[in-house]
Amino acid sequence: MKQQIETLTRLASLRGNRVKQMLGQVQYQQNLCQRYRNNITGLGRLCGFSVPANTPLQRDNQQRYKSTLYKMVELQRRELAVAEQALARIQQELLQAMRSEKVVEHVIDAKMQQWQQQLMAQEQKLQDGLAAQSWWRNRIA
Repeated sequence: MKQQIETLTRLASLRGNRVKQMLGQVQYQQNLCQRYRNNITGLGRLCGFSVPANTPLQRDNQQRYKSTLYKMVELQRRELAVAEQALARIQQELLQAMRSEKVVEHVIDAKMQQWQQQLMAQEQKLQDGLAAQSWWRNRIA
């Protein structure tokens, strides 16, 4: 029984490490999503700036600049969508890992309780045996 508990404890430790690892991945992915949001906001501000364009070359230059900015914004939006999907997947995996960790904890608790009951039963047997011996000796004497 003790060996089972030790094995389950090691399993719980491994699953706990997995949960910590998943929490780190979730944090990283959340930061990545936030960076994409910040990039989109910053690029959006740049798109809003306008300078006087007096010559056709300046107007063409500004139009190409804004076109490039809009393409970059769209690219960042697509990257954000992918990152958010990855975040959702990682969060699901985290929930599964946490559930798995809890299951092992409950099994360990049940095994510990079962072991304690076995120890108490053995102790009771010893006490009963000693009491019977004492009674028998007193009866004989």
